[in-house]
Amino acid sequence: MSYKYLLNIALLIVNLNVFSQINFEAKLSKTTLGVNERLRVEFSVNEDGDNFSPPNFTNFKVVGGPSQSIKNSWVNGNRSYSKSYTYFLSPIKIGTYSIGQATIEVEGKVYKTLPLEIKVISAVKNPNRENDPNYVSDSEIYLTSEISKKSPYLNEGFSVIYKLYFSSDIGITNWRELSSPRYADFWSQNINIDNYNIEEGTYKGRSFRYVILKKTVLYPQKEGELTIEPLSLDITVQLPTNRRDFFGQRVTKSSQKIVTSGGKKISVKQLPNLNKPKNFNGAVGSFNFVAKTSKRKLSVSEALELELEIKGNGNLKLFQLPKPSLPSSLEIYEPEKIEKISTGISGMNGSIRDLYTIVPSKPGKYKIPKIEFSYFDVKSKKFKTISSNEINIDVDGEEWNYETEKNINSKIKPKNNKLKFLPFKTKSKFVKIKTKPFFNTNVFWGLLILPFIISLLIIILMNYLNGRKKFLSTNISIKSKRLAKKYLLDAKSKLGSKNEFYESLDRALHNYLKSITLFDNSNYSKINIKKELEKRNIDPNIIEILNQLFNNCEMARYTPITNVEMESDYKTALDIISKIDKSIN
Repeated sequence: MSYKYLLNIALLIVNLNVFSQINFEAKLSKTTLGVNERLRVEFSVNEDGDNFSPPNFTNFKVVGGPSQSIKNSWVNGNRSYSKSYTYFLSPIKIGTYSIGQATIEVEGKVYKTLPLEIKVISAVKNPNRENDPNYVSDSEIYLTSEISKKSPYLNEGFSVIYKLYFSSDIGITNWRELSSPRYADFWSQNINIDNYNIEEGTYKGRSFRYVILKKTVLYPQKEGELTIEPLSLDITVQLPTNRRDFFGQRVTKSSQKIVTSGGKKISVKQLPNLNKPKNFNGAVGSFNFVAKTSKRKLSVSEALELELEIKGNGNLKLFQLPKPSLPSSLEIYEPEKIEKISTGISGMNGSIRDLYTIVPSKPGKYKIPKIEFSYFDVKSKKFKTISSNEINIDVDGEEWNYETEKNINSKIKPKNNKLKFLPFKTKSKFVKIKTKPFFNTNVFWGLLILPFIISLLIIILMNYLNGRKKFLSTNISIKSKRLAKKYLLDAKSKLGSKNEFYESLDRALHNYLKSITLFDNSNYSKINIKKELEKRNIDPNIIEILNQLFNNCEMARYTPITNVEMESDYKTALDIISKIDKSIN
């Protein structure tokens, strides 16, 4: 048995090594999924390998993994080995995408998986959450888009309000947009939201808390059925567990959830053709129209202003004012356009004005004919035409042209044709005037030195004013930094007491920023803070983290927060202040 048997075993092992193949492959839990679903990707190899490198999951967000598992078994003398790396992905937007190649090294040789194609479709009603350990029930959180008018007229404004509803059992600590609606067939304007306030409400017959995340005003530019694209958010959710911490508060765990508002269909009505005025140019809303002049009486050498103004609520930026028709003797110039428009949830409101300069070329009495403005009134669903009053202009004086100037010169004639000359005196008597030289006089030296004295005084005064300004600024900065340090220490001492901690942290951040921007309270907003920090070339990532800290401070009153999260926010605040100081100094 001895040598011959051992030789056969050795040959068998060699043959197994020769004929064995290395298999490195990627597997998907599904090839088509909704934008609100999760995807499991598994990379497995049948031999032990090293230096595994995953692909770049473009258009996907990694919400779980990698988790590694090894299976090694012998069955009937046959060895089975598998090593796998598992990822959980969440799609960012709708489309067809590819999972790239992963690589691994086995016995010094590099192996690659084949790329795999994934099709991401619109959100599904009942998403499959297979093998998702961090699943958050769709019944606990909703993203809605509330449309004020589902059947507006062409160019009639309406609003879209995006609300995030969530149950009292979970908390929201962060969110970011994955895909935003493009509003391709609409004129759109977002309404800024400075503070996100948590409110109580009902949805689908249940009590929820909700926050308004986004407000947009839309004016449809096409007729027929139009689609408002969905808004997709990646949200950090705090889920309660059955465990409690040292202070007796329930321990929570973080999870990521993607929610979408879903697409909305609206039907845009055509404006009626019945009784449509010829001069109608697209104005839709409710308006008043006024035409007036700066003066009614003037001379040929003067000018006047003609002002056309439209006030009201509607699509003020989407139409032109009517143009006046004037007599040829009144020369008119291109108008100066002035807009005072604000956009709120009810649409555009304000006024637009055209200021014309008019110069008369001849004296006389002129009439500026009445000017008509037509619009579609959405309340009465009828076209309306409003007109200005006729304006009379009285121009006096003479027409200044070449013929007038010639006639005026021709009226100047001498009394007779004989020219008379006065006699000249041929003898002159010169008198010597005694003068004192200006050079080296007191006045000379005084005028020479005076500019230097004035410049010196100006320099002294400017240094004084700048020094005082710097002193005051430094004083404010020092006081604010002291307050920031005080509130930071106060926040540290209140770790574990959620509301008091975040109140002190918020005050510390505000006072620190006040020390470097010298903002007063009236100018203090997130937008202004961002602008000032950008002026100081602060890293955009730092600004984003700072903004998130402010959001955490606002949301802390309404969401469960662990001590670990409070300590993390405190360390982040210290790090942010340190990095901003280094960037400025």
